[in-house]
Amino acid sequence: MKFNSLVKQINAVQKTLQATAEHAINMSLTIRNWLIGYYIVEFEQNGEDRAKYGEKLLQKLEEKLKTKGMIKQRFREIRQFYFAYPQIENEIRRTVSGELNFTIRRTLSAESYGTPAKQLLRKLPYSHLLLISSIDNSLKLNFYEMESINGNWSFRELERQIN
Repeated sequence: MKFNSLVKQINAVQKTLQATAEHAINMSLTIRNWLIGYYIVEFEQNGEDRAKYGEKLLQKLEEKLKTKGMIKQRFREIRQFYFAYPQIENEIRRTVSGELNFTIRRTLSAESYGTPAKQLLRKLPYSHLLLISSIDNSLKLNFYEMESINGNWSFRELERQIN
């Protein structure tokens, strides 16, 4: 093997595996945030002591968790993300529910809703999904999902298109 071939091989391995790691991290972040949204909504709807926290639930979570980035506004966004993407439930059940050893009660119709979860999780980073989840019109939401996927839009391009 020549030196230039060695450089090309190492570069190819590094780029490929770094992209794989980035994708895995993003998918985990997306699933984590969906699950946090699920748990917040589940508590709001069925929690035994929900009346105790009421409107201050998100603030109380921030204070109690003391985790970097887990602030009231983030919890609000995560809850919105959960409502916008019920279909992610199916992918979570299929891929990670056994590893995490938890159960999800079906609270939303996740059967055939918008873009399939598998496609969303593989093609769009969480930042894109969060931005798109702020759209309250389901047709527009689906449009921006597909355009982001098909056009391989950056976050800035998506943001320009939405605004």
